[in-house]
Amino acid sequence: MNMMEKQTELGKSLYTINTSTLSEMAELSRKNIEQYFEVNRSFGEKLPEVRELGSFMSLQREYGETMWNQAREAMEAQSSIIQNAFSETREAVQTAFRGEESAPKKVVTKATRATKAA
Repeated sequence: MNMMEKQTELGKSLYTINTSTLSEMAELSRKNIEQYFEVNRSFGEKLPEVRELGSFMSLQREYGETMWNQAREAMEAQSSIIQNAFSETREAVQTAFRGEESAPKKVVTKATRATKAA
């Protein structure tokens, strides 16, 4: 494979990685917004039941903990998506710029030959 073919393949790979990463991030954002509205709705329904300051403070603390946990989970998921995209991009770039002489050679073992013969 010559350098021009490798560059073309790299461009295709990067486009695919970017497209899939953006669609995953958009899906995650959609889910996060839905969760946000659901949490606000559920705590909004509990609010009229509050009659004293202590129960209000307890409800507020529970709301804050719930929102914090969801925000933390969302950030962890986004971080995972981005880390995967970086590793895929690194592999694509390394493949594109790896010379033929430095490419890993396929080792043919007796088991591989036996599998091919069968």
